Amino acid sequence: MIYIILKIIVATYILWKISTSFDLAANYLTRDIGEGIKGPTVNAIASSLPELFISSMFLFYYGDIRGFSAGYATIIGSSAFNIAVIPVASFLVDFNKRKTNDFKIDKLIIKQDGLFLIGAIILLMGGMFYGIHLYFTYALILYYIVYVRALYLSRKDNNTDVEKGNVVSVEGSDGIFLNILNLKLFRLFSDGKVNSITSLVVIILSILLIGYSCDMLITSTEFISRKVGINLFFVSFFIASIASSLPDTFLSVKDAINGKFYDSFSNAYGSNMFDICIGLGLPLLVYTSIHGTIYTSFPISRIGSIGNYILGGNILLWSAILLLILTIITTCIYYYKPLRLRYAVLIIFLYLLFMLGLILF
Repeated sequence: MIYIILKIIVATYILWKISTSFDLAANYLTRDIGEGIKGPTVNAIASSLPELFISSMFLFYYGDIRGFSAGYATIIGSSAFNIAVIPVASFLVDFNKRKTNDFKIDKLIIKQDGLFLIGAIILLMGGMFYGIHLYFTYALILYYIVYVRALYLSRKDNNTDVEKGNVVSVEGSDGIFLNILNLKLFRLFSDGKVNSITSLVVIILSILLIGYSCDMLITSTEFISRKVGINLFFVSFFIASIASSLPDTFLSVKDAINGKFYDSFSNAYGSNMFDICIGLGLPLLVYTSIHGTIYTSFPISRIGSIGNYILGGNILLWSAILLLILTIITTCIYYYKPLRLRYAVLIIFLYLLFMLGLILF
């Protein structure tokens, strides 16, 4: 068991460190994109690759409903973490930096991203009711395309964070040993030079390392599930989802440190949109094309007993309902109230209630 815990720690560490080089490469290649657009698109896609990899690996590694439920649990758990923990973490960084307990968030971002995310969760719940079929996966992917298009049309003139002519050209060095330890990929093969070619190479290498880390997480969660006798759904929800969400957190906190709170905040919503629509939609598109419709009424060994009385014990649908409730409440808090310390505590409390609700079901 100690070896498995070490594997999870190493995999999480790689995802954490590789996100820095990946972010630098992605930021260079998209340096002309304005604030408020890059966060929910470029940053969200870059930081949500672990969820896409994990849901795909679970689905095709097991090739059955067990793999689907584990990947689904990772997406749901990551989405809850993103919507609650990431904005609060970014706020706390800014709170510590500016020493002010009153942080206002762009309501346009909250309204637009929040409504789109609520719509995506409702769409996902439809699949839980009627089955995951090929046309449903098309709907998820198309919904994400509409979302990105809407962001572009509404925020294309917002270029407050574009720094033309002042682009980072060299990745900082901490010495050979620390460069290797911190996975500073630009330093390892291009002497820190950041340009289009090196950025593309770094993105490819990062994807390979992310894939390797996700494989370690999957095998570790499977081992723990067998060892402790808990369904893989729950182990994936509590381990794989949180570990895969750390790149989102680190990128958002980094944006908050650099004063780009709009990007750091909208990244949470954008990551959830990518997780639900692409992280689930893309691998399910391939799977349902080959194997046909997945019906979600199959039994999953639950921990609690609430499911004995409602929803026929369908924990997949129950988790989506809990995520919808959490998303609506937190979005209303973000929209109607300036983010302050007491609201940050409330949001974390709601996140804990979300996890408790899943356990009790």
